[in-house]
Amino acid sequence: MANYNRVAALMGDHQEMATFRRFRRLNMKSLLGMQAEILHLESELANIEREDERSEIKGCSSIHESAFNLKASGGTSHDLQWRKVLEVRERLEQYNKALILYSRVQQLPDPCIRDVHTLQEWLDRPEGGDFFLQGREADTWSDEHDILTLSGRQADRDSITGLANDLVIPCYHHLRSRWSKV
Repeated sequence: MANYNRVAALMGDHQEMATFRRFRRLNMKSLLGMQAEILHLESELANIEREDERSEIKGCSSIHESAFNLKASGGTSHDLQWRKVLEVRERLEQYNKALILYSRVQQLPDPCIRDVHTLQEWLDRPEGGDFFLQGREADTWSDEHDILTLSGRQADRDSITGLANDLVIPCYHHLRSRWSKV
């Protein structure tokens, strides 16, 4: 029975098959959502700062005089600004990490399209994946413009290797599959 264990074994044995979705649109949507959230937090913090500056509560206006005073307001009855600063820091850290991770993902190479096609064919063969992927999972490798590889195979190919991988090997596999049916 085919399953993800067999796909993982195939990818482990043939690094050129280790291809994965980038999820570019979802990553962009996530980054844009985080950015919008931070913009709202920035506005909320600015409003709190203005209110604290105008406040007649002892200690509130001194929060702006030093970072120490702001931090020292934590745990008091007028620590709203400090709590908002901590919330902004947390979201900024998440956002910055997400930006850096996405930047790294974008630097991963595109796969050789022939390798993607070979993987798709393997998934469809009874002796390979035997169509085990169903529903949305069956479309995992359908968008060739949203796939990355963990191997640098495409970038490292010379023209003779490219010819062999893109023409000779596929012809061999096609003929082999036709001969096995005879």
